[in-house]
Amino acid sequence: MGKKSIFKAILLKERIKLQKLFWLPFVIVIAVSADVYMSYKSVIASHGAAELWIDLVYKQSIYFDKFKWALIAGGMLFAYLQFAPECKSGRLRLMFHLPTPYRLSIYSIIFIGVILNIILSLTAIICLFLVSWMFHFPYELIFSMLMSVVPWSIAGIVSYLAVSSIIAESSIVRKLALAFICVIFISLLTTTNGFFSIKSDLGLYALTGFFWLFSFEAAALRIKERVS
Repeated sequence: MGKKSIFKAILLKERIKLQKLFWLPFVIVIAVSADVYMSYKSVIASHGAAELWIDLVYKQSIYFDKFKWALIAGGMLFAYLQFAPECKSGRLRLMFHLPTPYRLSIYSIIFIGVILNIILSLTAIICLFLVSWMFHFPYELIFSMLMSVVPWSIAGIVSYLAVSSIIAESSIVRKLALAFICVIFISLLTTTNGFFSIKSDLGLYALTGFFWLFSFEAAALRIKERVS
């Protein structure tokens, strides 16, 4: 069996695991978009359009902060759907017996999950753009609002990688340590003081988030050592 055939088999397996609930985070994102729309309408109905403009332009009030929880919860759900069945049944160990490098098999699964997180983030950004466009916000304001979602997108991917690592990890102490570090890292990404407030540090956070891949790699290697 060649690498291409194994990759196709992995794709089929992931589709089966994800197909029942992968749509749920997307529905939540759409529901959050509707909530943002109704919040804008409510402010206009109660206080007038001028009050909404003051909130957005001068106070930089973030009416769409529920998106961050939708993206983080989505990442966690994708990780659970993909890795809980593998680790509970011990199927993850079988990947070390495939006639291909184990990293190819494991990171194929991770790649699918990260792509799902990116699609979810793009869905949130598009929905927020459409809501903002319906209220005729200037593009400069819309751009700042959309860029505010980018750190939350990174937080969603980090939550996915962290939960994947926690599920794959066998030690309770290491599970708790990973969970603690994940909460701190995500809190830094989601703490806001206006639109796109961590602009200057975004590259550093993105680079640091990349190292969560190594936490999963470490958990996988410990499985490999037990198999050997």
